[in-house]
Amino acid sequence: MDEIEIINKVNRAFSWLGILISVIVFIYLLPYTFSNIAGISSLPPSYFYLFFHPNITEIYLLIILTMVFISISISSIVYKTKISASFDRDNNKLFFSFFSVYISILIFSSVIMEIIYPPIAHNKVYLYNYGIQNFIFSVSSIMQMIIIELIPITLLLLIYFTISKNLKLNSFLNPYNHIKSVLPVFIIIIAGVSVFIASENIYNSILLYISTIVLTFIYLRFGFLRALLVNFSSAGIEMALSLFSGNFFISTALSIFLFIWAFLGIYTISIIYVTARVNTIKKNKEEQDREESNPEDVTREKNNEIINRITKINPNKLWIRSSCTNCGSVEFKLHDDMSLQCLKCSNVIERDAIGPYNIVINNYPNARR
Repeated sequence: MDEIEIINKVNRAFSWLGILISVIVFIYLLPYTFSNIAGISSLPPSYFYLFFHPNITEIYLLIILTMVFISISISSIVYKTKISASFDRDNNKLFFSFFSVYISILIFSSVIMEIIYPPIAHNKVYLYNYGIQNFIFSVSSIMQMIIIELIPITLLLLIYFTISKNLKLNSFLNPYNHIKSVLPVFIIIIAGVSVFIASENIYNSILLYISTIVLTFIYLRFGFLRALLVNFSSAGIEMALSLFSGNFFISTALSIFLFIWAFLGIYTISIIYVTARVNTIKKNKEEQDREESNPEDVTREKNNEIINRITKINPNKLWIRSSCTNCGSVEFKLHDDMSLQCLKCSNVIERDAIGPYNIVINNYPNARR
């Protein structure tokens, strides 16, 4: 078992423990939340996204919705199907590692921000009783995912897939492979939207921006339900710290657990980066050695690879960049042996005379087989 495997297993254990703590605290405080519905309905509008002020019936619905989403999100890492990235158990190994990375970034950025701006540690949420706190932490984490993540990302994906002509359900359920090349753009835009919707001051905005960057990556890479579970768990642990703040032993144990988890996340980032870097250097070195020892074999292998790729391409999408050596025409017929026949003067150019590098993918109507 290599180091990466060990780290992933430890990340899985810490993540499951964090999820368990959050769920237990949420369920334990649920009766207190239901008994404080009137108090919740009188909360200032700033505690609800977009200043939505729900009535008592809507509060009950929000709590039930939260319970449903939590149940489904937990089942997403147990139930296996390829329909959605959230339910793909092949994602579990990396998911738990990035769960730890999110916790580490959240904790260390919060600690740094408290040093820079101490008043940020005094959250007004802690002035309310535990039933109301439970509603604010748990329900807000779900509403945050829907309003700040799900809706903006879905709209952004809709625009992107419409432009790229890839508008289908599977693209939305498994977006990562379809948007990998523009992933940083998506992350930056969504983080900016989150600050615009929910920020209070510059310090909270910075914390929100940083956390949303990682959370958006988890959403796009591992699915919406996985990101929702991560957000709910981090909020639940914060609720647990508030609940047991008067108990020295439990609060100390929770704090130690969180900081070990946070350092584990930092270590995971380092291991992933170093491993990727070493593999890249090793691969480049092997290719360089192979090219130096057998340059003709390497060239032939590359040419064959290009030719094999070309033969699978629709001939109507091939563009011959070279011109005919006899008349200068750029319109050719492509034969099965990859030779080119000029459509103007019928001059035949052997494949090796031009080389496979002169054939590229493009939409050129006159290039035909």
